[in-house]
Amino acid sequence: MNFNELIAEFFNKSHSERTLGVRLLSVLLEYWATEKDYELKNQLLSSLITKHASSTRKMVELNQQKNRFLGIAAHDLRNPLTSIRGLSEILLTEATGPLTEEQKEYLAVIHSASSGMLALVNNLLDVSVIESGKLELDMSTGSLSSLIEERIRIHRVVANEKKITLTERSSDIGRQKFDASKIAQVVDNLLGNAIKFSPLGSKIHIVLERENNTAVVTVRDQGPGIPAEGQKSIFGEFNRLGTKTTGGEKSTGLGLAIAKRIVEAHGGSLYVESHQSAGASFSFTLPIEL
Repeated sequence: MNFNELIAEFFNKSHSERTLGVRLLSVLLEYWATEKDYELKNQLLSSLITKHASSTRKMVELNQQKNRFLGIAAHDLRNPLTSIRGLSEILLTEATGPLTEEQKEYLAVIHSASSGMLALVNNLLDVSVIESGKLELDMSTGSLSSLIEERIRIHRVVANEKKITLTERSSDIGRQKFDASKIAQVVDNLLGNAIKFSPLGSKIHIVLERENNTAVVTVRDQGPGIPAEGQKSIFGEFNRLGTKTTGGEKSTGLGLAIAKRIVEAHGGSLYVESHQSAGASFSFTLPIEL
């Protein structure tokens, strides 16, 4: 029986005043306890919200500090690594004098290691810029088809070493606006990965086509493919493709994450289609401004 029903019984005198008084007191105490319980719960909820907000602010501040640290450390490391790689290249050409086979072997190791470290440092700088929200695009009108042809010519040298054939098919999509250096970075990453994971003597197909008001670039290889569970996290930072490279090449696990952010900053999307043992197909889209 609730409080209103007890009041009605009291005035109708359907029970003794003493009995009703006791029951009324019981209901009032229960009501007070319930209100107190609500008050305590509200205080607890308010405290939890305050703590959550404080923790969120701290996490944001720590993430910003991490990005600043990565940026400073990567920037300071890039110059000496560039020097080491450049000097090792000069020495390997024997421009400063003949080398023994042992010296060439050591220099090749230095050059390979410094190149890998420099790639990681550059990726860390990119991540630092992207996560700090300072990714700026230098948009200009250009030919996406010409840019892709240029990147293919550059990567064909590495592909030839593994006897991999690069084939291209481009549709006429005209000129459009994009950041040439950033989109070149995306194409380089997709082509580089395809070459890394493709077996000797295989083919990689690069296709540029138009779908309505969108340009679609696809890089399709004949590699081992990507397991379904790996496709869900493949665009995350420090996530590797989950399969071994066919030539012992190194991977930082940052390239696809950076490529995805660059494409999305252009208003496009980056996605993968793959079946294990049947190759992988990476595609990205860019809007075409009419």
